[in-house]
Amino acid sequence: MYTDHTPGFGSAARYLTVTMQEIVQDCNAYNLPSVTIVEIMGRNAGWLTASCCLLRDTGETAPHLIYLPEGKLTLHGFLNDVRGRLKDHNTVVVAVSEGCQFADADHADALSGAVDSFGHKYLSGIGKFLEEQVRAKIGCKVRSIELNLMQRCSSHLASATDLDEAEAVGRAGVRAALNGDTGRMMTFHRVSDEPYRVEIRSVDAALTANGERTFPTEWIAPAQNQITNAALPYFRPLVAGAPEILHKNGMPLIIHLR
Repeated sequence: MYTDHTPGFGSAARYLTVTMQEIVQDCNAYNLPSVTIVEIMGRNAGWLTASCCLLRDTGETAPHLIYLPEGKLTLHGFLNDVRGRLKDHNTVVVAVSEGCQFADADHADALSGAVDSFGHKYLSGIGKFLEEQVRAKIGCKVRSIELNLMQRCSSHLASATDLDEAEAVGRAGVRAALNGDTGRMMTFHRVSDEPYRVEIRSVDAALTANGERTFPTEWIAPAQNQITNAALPYFRPLVAGAPEILHKNGMPLIIHLR
């Protein structure tokens, strides 16, 4: 809440879009009709899943379907969407947020009912469930992929914009603390998309605690299964730039602080 984005988001989105691009290339190597479902982090907000629309900038038509928690998902609608895309594409790639809930009551219990220590449901499983449904009711080759932890720890695909902003907002936070400004959360206020510019501000932390900023519904296609081009200017600058990565013996070097 009250911030354009958070430190780390740009790097997670860059990892996701690059990985999705590689998944698409692998899928296109096969001549059999197939469906690949990629499950992406996002309990109630689909920002990360929506960022997959950036593949359009590389000329890709995939992901052919994108489903967010902010949209409405029915099993009947999903299967019809997949059948429709298979008529135009030999391989169909689907991006789905882990927190997507079925609007039809018959499938409301498709996911695990287990909860964590905060009472939040464990959400892993929507990809596997949809995979099973495609296999049973469409019958083509199908697989699901859960990216899981890699979405937040793959620093070799970090965004240079994100790293620069993370350092800048950290410095601003330290300055605020040294000035006795406490109980605040540092925020990014976007001034413009092109050229991209943000200002670092702060907001009362009590306003942001337990709050969520959901993906704009006006950027979701009417069919609830895709993202409109209006979202592209928002995402583009956040994934920009590739920092120089240190290597040792051919492996990315991880710095351990003591």
